[in-house]
Amino acid sequence: MTHHEMSKQFRQMTAAEARTAFYVDFEGEKEAPPVLVGILRKHTQQYVVDPAFRPLGPAYLELRQAVTTVVTRAEKQDRRIASWSEHDLDIVRSLTKEPALIRRFEARYANGRALATRWATRAPNVERPPTGDLEHYLALIGFEVPESAGPGQVGSTVRSLRQRIEAGRVPTEQQAQRWLDLLEHNRYDCEGMRAVCIRAATDLERIEAKQRKARKGRKARRMGK
Repeated sequence: MTHHEMSKQFRQMTAAEARTAFYVDFEGEKEAPPVLVGILRKHTQQYVVDPAFRPLGPAYLELRQAVTTVVTRAEKQDRRIASWSEHDLDIVRSLTKEPALIRRFEARYANGRALATRWATRAPNVERPPTGDLEHYLALIGFEVPESAGPGQVGSTVRSLRQRIEAGRVPTEQQAQRWLDLLEHNRYDCEGMRAVCIRAATDLERIEAKQRKARKGRKARRMGK
């Protein structure tokens, strides 16, 4: 598969695939390795993937193990693996000693933001959000997120906790609460992403079916039927 073909595959997902996909969301500081990953199928499972954060819970897996877990499940159940952007794919690609695992992940990968952007561009009566941020698409479909689980706090929370942990000190009560809020943010991101992708893929299928029907009608009229 060429890079162009792979990129096109990444932007596409059927409604059936969107309903059954695994949704993956890594959390961490910008331009740094992740500390947490959420994986949603029926429920969101969360794994700490940075050993420094292991004592905070909920469960710990090495990054390679976490990626292997979702790929193996997706292959066994013949499901897609989706994330909001290719940032998450780049994290998987950072496992440079695991080229086979990367290829397996790529073979099932879908870019949720690209799918949602195509939907917002093509769907009638849908106003395309000002940016591709997930929060704007969640607002667009009316998916509510508690303020404590909203965006914008991940980097500062991780930095604050890392400094505390590396100093050998127990997180403060406020820091512990911020970690719980980060876990909730991750869970809402996974669930919200799924809701957006299902809506986008379902509407796009309806639009494309309507267009096919219209083309068929025009062809029939040209042929005098």
